Amino acid sequence: MMRKGVFMTRFLRSLYAKQQGSTVLEIALVLPVLLLLLVGAVDFGRAYYLALEVSSAAQAGAGYGAQNATDTAGMVSAAKRDAADITVLAPVATYGCECSDGTSQVAGCGSAPSCAYNVVNYVQVNTSAVYTPILPYPGIGSSFTLRAVARMRAAH
Repeated sequence: MMRKGVFMTRFLRSLYAKQQGSTVLEIALVLPVLLLLLVGAVDFGRAYYLALEVSSAAQAGAGYGAQNATDTAGMVSAAKRDAADITVLAPVATYGCECSDGTSQVAGCGSAPSCAYNVVNYVQVNTSAVYTPILPYPGIGSSFTLRAVARMRAAH
């Protein structure tokens, strides 16, 4: 009985010793692929976060503008405050008048649009930020611009 146990232990040790070199080889082959996947996932996460921040900043600026339609500087400031950790954010705010069906837009409401329906005021905030990936990916380029637009009807 004792001999079977000793034989089995020696057999398992010899198998383990033979596999140690192949384990190191497998890790050496798989590790670069796993690191590339990890960097890609981190890069995608950073781009997604920036896209959410750009979109949220546009919504914040338009939300402010819905109550203060002519204060474009306030809309820009609200957008920048919402995305304070993004230094490259470029918000642009506009306001105007249009027909309630969305036609005949007049920027700045200098003159009223000719409408068969009611005239409503609107505000629009466009935000953009440039994203530079960690690694250059084929077909994507060294950087690209993420944009968002938020448009709301405003109080008179």
